Formats: sequence, C-alpha cells, structure tokens
Amino acid sequence: MVEITKEYAKAIINKLGSSGTPPEFGIQTFTIGLDKYLRVLEDEYLRSLLKYRLSSFKLVTGNYGGGKTHFLYLVRDYAFRNNYACAYVALSPVECPFDKLELVYKQVALNLMPPIKEEDLLKPIPKGMDYFIKNWYYEVKEGKSEDLTNTSVLTEYIHNLGTTESTSFSNAVKGAFLSVASEDYEGFETLVQWLKGEEIPREIKMRYRISERIEKTNAFRMLRSLAQWVSAIGYSGLILLFDEAERGISLSSSKDKRRALDNLRQIIDECGNARLPGTMFFYAIPNEEQLLDGSGGVYEALKQRLRSSFTHANPSGVKINLEELEIKPEVFLQGLGQKLSALFCRAYDFEFSPAPLQKTIDSLIKACLKSYLFDVSYRRLFILGVIEAFYRLRENPKTPLSEKEISEILKVQQARIEEVERAEVEKDEF
Repeated sequence: MVEITKEYAKAIINKLGSSGTPPEFGIQTFTIGLDKYLRVLEDEYLRSLLKYRLSSFKLVTGNYGGGKTHFLYLVRDYAFRNNYACAYVALSPVECPFDKLELVYKQVALNLMPPIKEEDLLKPIPKGMDYFIKNWYYEVKEGKSEDLTNTSVLTEYIHNLGTTESTSFSNAVKGAFLSVASEDYEGFETLVQWLKGEEIPREIKMRYRISERIEKTNAFRMLRSLAQWVSAIGYSGLILLFDEAERGISLSSSKDKRRALDNLRQIIDECGNARLPGTMFFYAIPNEEQLLDGSGGVYEALKQRLRSSFTHANPSGVKINLEELEIKPEVFLQGLGQKLSALFCRAYDFEFSPAPLQKTIDSLIKACLKSYLFDVSYRRLFILGVIEAFYRLRENPKTPLSEKEISEILKVQQARIEEVERAEVEKDEF
C-alpha cells in the first residue's frame, strides 16, 4: 500500500472526527472486516461476469452510521483497480431523489470518474464529465503512435467507436472529444453542459446533430448510453454507486416512493441484457423495511427480486447486509481503533504510549457497545469518540482516559448525532 502523507492523514482524521463519516479518499487506511465481501465481488463480478458485458445489481443495507458509504467507496476503489469507470451519487430529497431519473443522471454525470491509480486514492479525486472526457482524450493521445493533430486519424478513431442507444449522446461525446483535440474549449464546455443535462443553444445542437434534451422520458436510456460509451472507449465497464446517505430515503410522498421503486425494479430487470455492458449498480439504504413497507404490485415485485442474500457461498444473492460481517463487534472495534490510532500518529507526528492507548480503546469499546441509539450504529459513535480520546491522550499521553471521561465524551457525541438526525428530519419536512 502507498504511504499516506501527513497532510492527507490529518484531513481524514478531521473528517472522521467532525462527522463520523468517511472522506472520499484514503478509505483503505481504516478498513476492517470487509475483505471477504470485496474479494467475492472482485472475483465473481469485476474480474468475471462484468467482463463478459453482463450487468448486475446489489442492495447494500446497514444501520445509520454502519459503514454503507465506506463500503461503496471501497467497491469504487476495487473497481478502479480493475479498469472500471465509477460514479458515487448521494441521493437526497431535493437534489437527487430516485423517483426522478433525470436528476439521478445529472448527478452521475457530475460525479463520473475514470479509473484512478492506487497512489492517487490517498488524496482528493477529480471527477465530472468534463474531466472524464479530457482524460479519455489524453489516454488515446498517449496510446497512439500517430500524430493526433491529424484530423483524419481522430475522425477514424471516433468513427470506429460506433454509436450508443442515443445518437444524440454519441454525437455529444464525440464532438466534445474532437473539441478538446482542436482546442475548441468553448465548444467543449457547451457540449459538456448538454451531457450534464443542461440546455444549450439550438445552433450548437444543429451543428453536432443533437436532437434530444435529457429529461424524464429518456433518462434511463441516457444512463444506458453512458454505460455503452464507457465500454466502447476501452474501460471494463461502469460501476454506479447510489447512496441513500441521509437517515430517511430520498422521497417525499407515497407516490414518489412508488415511482422510485418502479425505477429500481426497472434497473434490476435491465441487468443481464446487452444494453448495459459491464455495468453494476449498488443501492445503499439504512433500512430495507422502510424501502419495501407497502402493498401493491411494485412492492411485491421488488420484494421477490431482493429476497436473496449475498454471501461467500451465494455470490449471486442481491442483499449485502453490513450488520452481518461475521466479525464480533469487539474485534471489529479493536481493529478499527488500532488503524485510526496509526492514522492519528501519522497526522500529528506523534507516538502513543501503548498501554494507556490500549486501556482507553478497551474502555471506549465497552462503553460504546452498552450505548443504545435506536438504529444508529455503534461504529459511528465509536469513531467520533475514539478520535476525541486521541486528542486528549496526546495532551496527557501516559494516563489512560477514565470511565468518567469516556462517558462524558460519548454523551456529547450522542447529542451531536441526535442533533444531526433532528436537522435531517426538519429538512425533509420543510
């Protein structure tokens, strides 16, 4: 593993200590207990099924603060290692509800990433359709012996790519590629604007033969076209990571929910056909019952499709339950505490005294597992608590924190978590 810098170690500690949620980078430096899931996903899907231009869907479940976002970032990193493009999308009621696929497509375009090298995963990652297309051009330029200032060479390359399900989408990405090559940056920015789901001038549409706008009626076709294009330009495929990151699901009414569930059912049913080459969808949600709590055709159809559990013995199963890691909570938190302490030491050029550190971690684990925060995971509470404990130990490194101090830390962190929950509920209501 590439060694993380002091600056990025400090950024990770700061992010975890302020919210308990993981940053987008350096995720592997504090991962515990997920190797088994990830190895199966890599062997069965990233290196096998998806390479045959097939597709798949997985539902990721786990309590609030139970590691869903962390898991999705790890899947992304494994996908990069196997030459997949990825997009992580945080779903939300306002900006990106799952019942409106045109908004989901826009967020995919804003967060699209080409494969990133391992050493670059320890720092903030560039993303977006504009970066993706520029990176595509420079990779083609580096891989070809011909002079890419020669228009005929570029035209032949673009022509040989063929088309996607949406001719407008194909014309837009090809036009953007040629615009980068000819240093027509104004044209490039305009075409990227369309690819991000925004409106562009009519004369630009006519020049590049773009006859559509990205909207509700064609949003899923645009997602399929995106997958087809990513596969055509040489990547293994496309990994889409949808995260119901907030406590509630990203829907404001029962009608919206039925429409979102129908979108989900459609995506699951599309998986396996040739229109989604090398594509894998992950949909993470805190509460499966909350998603499927209803009656009627769409609920029953989804329940049938989401019934099977993904395990080492059954890799074709759909549900990945992060509450069932087959590792005891005490062991999980011990490993997490040790990894976070090493990261803290890297960030602050500091060394803990082993005995006080271990006694503090032991006491914190015991207190965290006794705490009850409804359906909030003990993992988030532990992360928030242990990082505050590290700062206190740095001030007095030879004395472990007392039970009273740990109790005070957890009481404050519990209040913080509850305040965040209240803010999310109020935001959804108003």
